[in-house]
Amino acid sequence: EVQLAINVAKARDSLMWFGGLYTMFLTGITIAKLKGKDVPHLVAAPVVLGAFGLAQVYDMAYGSKLIRVVKEAEHIMYHERGRFVPPKQAIFCDKYTDEERAVYADTGAVGMYWPRFLPFGRSGKGE
Repeated sequence: EVQLAINVAKARDSLMWFGGLYTMFLTGITIAKLKGKDVPHLVAAPVVLGAFGLAQVYDMAYGSKLIRVVKEAEHIMYHERGRFVPPKQAIFCDKYTDEERAVYADTGAVGMYWPRFLPFGRSGKGE
């Protein structure tokens, strides 16, 4: 509960700062247009993207986004438990079933993918 409350408080703080900055940006554009100055068309991109960003932060701060995220996390923890299998050296690794361990058994280590062409890259499947 403390961590969730901190997340909401951080979202509200971000909304305050970015909302103020976005308001100043839009005010500047509006004043420039009212004075008859040319405003580049590229300004539309930050206006639209900023609105989406602020809507997302607002949803986290005052809407139901946090509840939706928690429910998605509960779903993942219940239905996709195989994603959380720790390394076999962990003392609690035996708490996971063989079926859960097998979910991502064919996935290689990070060093197995890129950059294989470098002399220090791994070439075999490895443990």
